[in-house]
Amino acid sequence: MNWDAIGAISETVGAFAVVITLIYLAVQIRQSNSQQKREEIVSVQTGQNKLAEQLRDPALVRAYALFADGDTPTNVIERANAIFWVIQYLNHFEIVLDLYQNGSLDTERYQHWETIALGLVAGKGGRAWWEESGRGAFPPKLSDVIDERLSDTDNPPVPINEAWDIFRIESWKDVELSTN
Repeated sequence: MNWDAIGAISETVGAFAVVITLIYLAVQIRQSNSQQKREEIVSVQTGQNKLAEQLRDPALVRAYALFADGDTPTNVIERANAIFWVIQYLNHFEIVLDLYQNGSLDTERYQHWETIALGLVAGKGGRAWWEESGRGAFPPKLSDVIDERLSDTDNPPVPINEAWDIFRIESWKDVELSTN
């Protein structure tokens, strides 16, 4: 038996095994990355659902409608509730922005969540709050994106209170909330 031939065959088999192993690992990494992206999207949607669940409270929706209107006086509790909810949403949006910038979220999903985030601060009351103190509550990465989009005169964001009747102050004109 020729030991050189056996050595050559062994090297060929070894090289083939290395190539197969590398292909297998590449497939595993791709599947793992894909799974991680799906989990991140589910996590963002779960956060979105938790924020939306809070809107089942009519007092919060009314408080936001008053806040967004900017002309109707609010009491300190209503204003605080609206501002804290907007801050929560914008904190959620900061995560969305990070995922988008890292390539984990596609443009369509990102734009959906961006539209809502911008809509929350695009109305008269939201803009006033953003200019006075809201911007300072967030890192520049987020506030720069919001500022840029709020100043877009060609494609301005639509305020939520203009897009959805439930957030218009007129919808709450004759509504009495219990104060239990």
